Amino acid sequence: MDWSDDLIEMMATSSRIAKHTHVPLQSGSDAVLRRMHRKYRPWHYREKIWKIRGAMSSAAIGADVMVGFPGETEAEFFETQRMIEELPFTYLHVFTYSARPGTPAAGHVNQVPVGIARERNHVLRELASAKKYAFMQSQVGRTVEAITLRSGDDNFTEALTDNYLRMKIPGRLESNRWVEAGVERAEGEILDGRVTRAAA
Repeated sequence: MDWSDDLIEMMATSSRIAKHTHVPLQSGSDAVLRRMHRKYRPWHYREKIWKIRGAMSSAAIGADVMVGFPGETEAEFFETQRMIEELPFTYLHVFTYSARPGTPAAGHVNQVPVGIARERNHVLRELASAKKYAFMQSQVGRTVEAITLRSGDDNFTEALTDNYLRMKIPGRLESNRWVEAGVERAEGEILDGRVTRAAA
């Protein structure tokens, strides 16, 4: 809920802030969020994500999601899955609940069986991979800003785009330099780009 309209506008209009947001979700089920004692509701969350996407059409939007929280039913998990399908995420960090001694959740009588929790984790990881792939493909043909990281060898330099994607650029470039690069293709977890202009 810290993603205020002012913060989103500042990120969208500033050239000094990367277009990358990470907005923890935990669950798309209102009932599960209440059991977690979270103060936001799923509709609050949806509103924030669509505001971010509306202000920054190419921003990376990531989230933390937990499966297997005590009492999570099949229907409640499906609410999370459906919410993730609907929202414009570009990556997810998916965690499986593990009990911490002394916490209220650890004493909950309706613990989710480990096998079911792992299966739900797998479902969301597969969904996250598909969303990441689609986002990367959407960048092909665009010109993006990227910062050089290091040269892998004489043939290419690793870089990170301002919307949090790894990129390979032909040639050996000095580290920590901003460049504009045209995205030529997306393969696996990395973009292939070519410098169109070095930043001033």
